Amino acid sequence: MNVSWPIGRILPQSARRFPDVDCFLSPDGSRRSFAEVDRRVTRIVDALTARGVTRGTRVALLDTDSFEYAELLLACFQLGATYVPVNFRLAQFEVDNILGQAQPTWFFAGERYLDSARAAISTLSGPCELWSLDGSLDQDLAVLVEEGREVRHDVQLADDDVLGIMFTSGTTGLPKGVMQTHGMLKKMLTLGWEVMPRPGQVRYTASPLFHIAGWAIVFEQVAAGCTSYLQRQFDAEVTCRAINEGLLNGCFLVPTMIQAVLDVDPGPTGRERLDTMLYGSAPMPPSLLRRALERYPECGFWNLFGAGTESGLTTLLRPEDHRRALAGEEHLLSSVGQPIIGVDLRILDDEGRECLPGQVGNIATHTDCVMSGYLDLPDRTAEALHDGWFWGGDRGYVDADGYLFLGGRSRDMIVRGGENIYVSEIELVLTDVPEVADAAVVGRPDDRWGEVVVAFVEYRDAAPTAESLDSMCRSRLAGYKVPVEYHVLPELPRNPTGKVRKNDLLGLVGTS
Repeated sequence: MNVSWPIGRILPQSARRFPDVDCFLSPDGSRRSFAEVDRRVTRIVDALTARGVTRGTRVALLDTDSFEYAELLLACFQLGATYVPVNFRLAQFEVDNILGQAQPTWFFAGERYLDSARAAISTLSGPCELWSLDGSLDQDLAVLVEEGREVRHDVQLADDDVLGIMFTSGTTGLPKGVMQTHGMLKKMLTLGWEVMPRPGQVRYTASPLFHIAGWAIVFEQVAAGCTSYLQRQFDAEVTCRAINEGLLNGCFLVPTMIQAVLDVDPGPTGRERLDTMLYGSAPMPPSLLRRALERYPECGFWNLFGAGTESGLTTLLRPEDHRRALAGEEHLLSSVGQPIIGVDLRILDDEGRECLPGQVGNIATHTDCVMSGYLDLPDRTAEALHDGWFWGGDRGYVDADGYLFLGGRSRDMIVRGGENIYVSEIELVLTDVPEVADAAVVGRPDDRWGEVVVAFVEYRDAAPTAESLDSMCRSRLAGYKVPVEYHVLPELPRNPTGKVRKNDLLGLVGTS
């Protein structure tokens, strides 16, 4: 697929080709056809235009996945408004920080998150309208659908216009606003052709719509005429039932979710038609792959890797690679695959010289699918973008066959259930506890989540309690970032230069 025209035309085209096909489907049986979604989005665009929303207007969204959330995203794409999705798992402090950087003038939220939205709006320097997505307020998305006309607005948008600002944690501990463009999304559709669904198929993407994997895959499904199965949040039993009843052709899950689905008693089987399982964020253990293929023998497994928020899809570990792994080449399951067509990948040392096969270095990619930069952070943008090459901070090596293996960043980042957690963010919060002189955070292997967070603190005069440390973390961090263990020490182990020796701390993980 080569997309040469505005992405806002993709939904109308799919509605013309597949008017009666379900665009969205939910576990309770609710559904909306492509024609209906197109009509609703057209009305939303018209109503927002009449209310002054235009190209570049920043629109924040805070809710779990729903038909309405997806429709608002599609409306922003057509209108040229810049969407600012907010992770619904974040603590209020984090929401305030993100909104303070983005300064949206419109904010849509679900009922559960309205108080958080109001609190964040109160910190903004300018006006911001609050609207609900689910009928909770008089100002609701349904009002826009009702008052809008079925009149198309042909907004002229350039490829370098900012489509959205997605916030990602960083090694500084502060969230960075990644500015994604219309051209970037068009290129995503081109690069992802190998894993595109077929018209009429039904796929479920467990990655939420606030995440690039969530909305990008759903948008690909809209472009392909594929039905998007939307759950509010991932539920293993619901997903297992949908697969076993023959409802789903494909899924995007992280390995911990695949494990959870396999742990559900499937009940009567035989109607499964699952042919595609996309996964990412963590490798697939051989034992888990064997279990999955025993349950779904006709399914092809794909491992997707990329610095998605900044540069989209980079490599694929394809179904044939998984079959080779089960036939004896198990090392392939530790790989994230080979570069896809349209992506140049190099392993470079710190001086920018290309590394030899097997030599660990910095992963750099060259592709048209790349962010325009970090919001209001020109120095960080310059660090990441070098002469058309993106340096995301990931390290790894390429073997003689061109397979990419990740490594060298585990102390800076923990991956819990598919969510990236940067240890510096937690360390900064812990050092705000008055009794704490310094903090160090590491990951501990976990059967359910892959990794969990463990914190070590060095105290000043009096030792803080684990309860006080936990209270601070819960007030400032999303729940999935909160440590499961706290170790309070008079001194952290250090090398002669004063740097904390995290290898020594790893030896204490899991002890009391």
